Amino acid sequence: MLWPDAGLRRARNVEIQARVADARRRHPESEAWLGLLDAALGESEDGATWEAAVPRPLADRPVKAPLLYRARITVDERAAGRWVKRLAARANVGEVDAVALLEAGVSQDNPDPPALRVVAQLAAIPLLQACARVLAAELPASWWEGYCPVCGAWPVLAEYVGLERKRLLRCGRCGTGWAIPMLRCAFCDETDHERLGYLAPDGEEEMRKVELCTSCKGYLKALTTVRSLAPWAILLDDLATVHLDVVAIERGYERPARPGYALEARLA
Repeated sequence: MLWPDAGLRRARNVEIQARVADARRRHPESEAWLGLLDAALGESEDGATWEAAVPRPLADRPVKAPLLYRARITVDERAAGRWVKRLAARANVGEVDAVALLEAGVSQDNPDPPALRVVAQLAAIPLLQACARVLAAELPASWWEGYCPVCGAWPVLAEYVGLERKRLLRCGRCGTGWAIPMLRCAFCDETDHERLGYLAPDGEEEMRKVELCTSCKGYLKALTTVRSLAPWAILLDDLATVHLDVVAIERGYERPARPGYALEARLA
């Protein structure tokens, strides 16, 4: 079902438009989610509005805390309210407190019902991607944790980039990428190669696979790329490979339910 666009903009990037259209053809059952994602990607192109809200990281945050840990984020109430309420109207979830819902999305405090949870997560994407752009220079020189150094989320993808096949974990919310050793579980730090394995479609082992850990029963989709994916492409790739999620889940593996690090960010 196509809901009214409620004044939402669509992405102007031609490549994004083509990828979203292709996803619609391949996954018509995901039309509702794709409509919301298309709107989030379009809103993300309004960089100046969201970049103005990016906070300074706490100087005394714990060494393993992401940059947005306990951040106090001051948003343009009018712009943020308009964006979140229009997204909520498209999803048909009723009246919402725009700032509270945006705060829940940033901190991964999942509200109920599930439809509202989806709106919160997608509403936060423009702000989180702006944070990743502005705070890129603040990233630690090395980051050994499995969760995102900017927003504390678990990765949705492991990229093996370039000829050297450097392993990068990629956040599906803010798009940040960070290097991690090859034989190491992102979720529980397991390094015993006998407890780490993978599943791969026939004939695609070199390009696409699902990394598995028998210690924590976590899984992570992996892709070989010439260059790192753009942040928006990570979200669309996650949808395009949902069949790999199904295969992993059927074998008893899962993505962690809780975020990698409790962000405790607050919006004003």
